[in-house]
Amino acid sequence: MRLLDNLVVLTVGFFTLLGCAQQPKESKTTTALPTAVEEINSENMVAAISAKVKRYDEEPLYYLRIGKENCIIEVLVNDMPVYKSYELSNLASPLEINHNILKSGTQTVTVRMYPVGDLIKEAYEYGETITQLGDASNVSIRVIQLDKQGAMGLNDEVELLEYQSPTTDASGEVFTGAGLPFYEYTFEFFAKVPYDLSENSWGDAADLSTVDQDILEQKMLTYYKTFLKEYKRGNKDFIAQKYYQSFYVQAQAYYKSKNEIQEMWDEELELLNNSTVKLQPVKNYELVFYSQGEVAFLRHKTKEDFYYRNRCAGWVRYFKDDVEKGMFFGLYLYAPKKGFTKKEFTLIMS
Repeated sequence: MRLLDNLVVLTVGFFTLLGCAQQPKESKTTTALPTAVEEINSENMVAAISAKVKRYDEEPLYYLRIGKENCIIEVLVNDMPVYKSYELSNLASPLEINHNILKSGTQTVTVRMYPVGDLIKEAYEYGETITQLGDASNVSIRVIQLDKQGAMGLNDEVELLEYQSPTTDASGEVFTGAGLPFYEYTFEFFAKVPYDLSENSWGDAADLSTVDQDILEQKMLTYYKTFLKEYKRGNKDFIAQKYYQSFYVQAQAYYKSKNEIQEMWDEELELLNNSTVKLQPVKNYELVFYSQGEVAFLRHKTKEDFYYRNRCAGWVRYFKDDVEKGMFFGLYLYAPKKGFTKKEFTLIMS
């Protein structure tokens, strides 16, 4: 998302070695399971992913505890979006980030800060539109680790790092970006995980920012429109194939059991089986890049309407319990390096 000008970047390195090398527990495999994405369908996807997921004696999970004041924010891990908050309130629960940690090593956290605009005026019916960040604008992020094999309670948290948005004074009371309409900074932490998902994923992708943008946009539009069309049709096998790689990365990164993977798929099936799903046109979008240009995304252009801001241009409306809702899909696409050329490439959901 490096599309905004005048970025202010602050990088802080933090390295913490966690534990010893871990050996995966033995897992059973069966030759009856599909061996290619083309063989994946709604009925066998869960079993296929479950057979690939390795379990370990120690299963570290990483989280962010985020607090903010006098600003709205967007947060990325390894240049992939994980969180956005366009409200005055704060996130109560810790934010899971393992799905954006593909292997052990240095991880980056990027914070983008914006003024609150009319939020205070709308909430309290007084004040004025705020178009600049103030002296008291602040974001505090704590990086914590838990072990899925452990108790997973508050007392089991290991705090790796706490980072505050930078200030200009020793007492830490005057925000460095005061007076600006936008401020960005980045810091680092070290994560040790027992898996390595950097291959056959967006971690081993070609740089799509080097491709002819008209060619890329047309390929992405075709992907988005085909995905939406098949979703509306309730084509479970098609959608299972599209979700397969993304589901596997999430399942391994969070060490999910077969039952947990089934729950993930059941959530998708609930909407796929919803007869009220209505496709929305893919329009008023802009092409943006993540992961240093290796992941492309079509998002709504509007920044004024927080309902659409930074959301996917591929979406549907539907009714649940007589309430109309919207589902914005996570169609973040990458092209594997293998066989890639700037004119011929295949897009896969990250």
